[in-house]
Amino acid sequence: MSKFDDMISGLQKDIEVPEKVWAKYTDTLSQLPDKPVQEVHKIPKKRMWPVAAAVALMVGTISVSAAVYIQWSKGLDEGLQTTQEQRQTLEENQMASFVNQSVTQGDVTVTAYQSIVDNHFAYLSFKVEGYKAEDGVEPGFSGIDVVVGDGSTDYTGGWSGSFYDGLVIGNDGKTYHADGTPYGDKEVSYTMEDGSLEYQIVMTSDQEGYFVDKPIHVEFKDLGLAGEKAGPVEVKAPGDWAFDWTLTGSEEVQTYELNAPLGDSGATVQQAELSPISISLKYDFPRQEIEETAIDENGEETTHMTYEEPPVFTGVQLKDGTIYTCLAGGGVTGYKGEETNVYEYIANLNRVIDVNQVESLLFLKQAYPENQADQQFAQDNLYFVPINE
Repeated sequence: MSKFDDMISGLQKDIEVPEKVWAKYTDTLSQLPDKPVQEVHKIPKKRMWPVAAAVALMVGTISVSAAVYIQWSKGLDEGLQTTQEQRQTLEENQMASFVNQSVTQGDVTVTAYQSIVDNHFAYLSFKVEGYKAEDGVEPGFSGIDVVVGDGSTDYTGGWSGSFYDGLVIGNDGKTYHADGTPYGDKEVSYTMEDGSLEYQIVMTSDQEGYFVDKPIHVEFKDLGLAGEKAGPVEVKAPGDWAFDWTLTGSEEVQTYELNAPLGDSGATVQQAELSPISISLKYDFPRQEIEETAIDENGEETTHMTYEEPPVFTGVQLKDGTIYTCLAGGGVTGYKGEETNVYEYIANLNRVIDVNQVESLLFLKQAYPENQADQQFAQDNLYFVPINE
């Protein structure tokens, strides 16, 4: 039996497909070059629906890459709470793409698996196999090197990374396990159903389109147990896993000219740019110098001068009335220039959104309502800014 026959047989065991579809599908595939077995990914039964859809489409046209790369990274899929339609859209506009580069050191194989790249952000997903994580203990690498482009100093953003822990943000801004269980009701797990782990990197830049079509180098060193409070990693699997490829992505955004005052805060939202995974805002907000107190490394209270911040973006209301709060992740904020009153806010989103379904942007009137922590995301603590009027 050929490798092609093995693949067809495996798929037929997992899903039922009309005989006419298989006849056309097998006739087309049999004319393609035989690929090494390890390049064919067998999709688990619980996620077989995309394969059925792909086979139906193949009656007219056939795409080997669609068959191989149909399964998203579990961490990006669950973490960004995507739908089938959203995944398809992100692949079609090249915002989402698949890398599939693997490096093995000792018993551990790391695979640069998937990326999602837009105008300001890049999500990277790496699959880690051959390492058994300890229950309830966060794994970590002792060193990570990320270089975008030629490594010159024109990159003015930053990045963060961590192993995916199965936690997501709900519509109400609270933390849940991906299966809907409230946070705290069961132990956090870093291990996927197949025994693998997933490491995610999120990069940001205030330069529009910075990551699109840029070469990238990512290198991991020594896998083990993450130390508390960013302490040293206890190495369990020494190694060096390095990857080089060129990011793809899309600079496509929806731009809205708003001129929307936010109550009596003194801030006016002038412009908003939305992509499915991020938001960029420009406020007109005259500077207001304020004094802040802080505790230094010696436990002493110190004071410093800074500027008041405008009401912070927290979410969106969709046209069907659905409200997502606590939607913004990390990013870049601050005045654009030394003398200007233009305050810029750029943040990634903790879930994929359908931009065309957004009716209003939501801003917090009070970031921390006094003695009313549970009222932070109540509607009477929100400014609603319609974007399609």
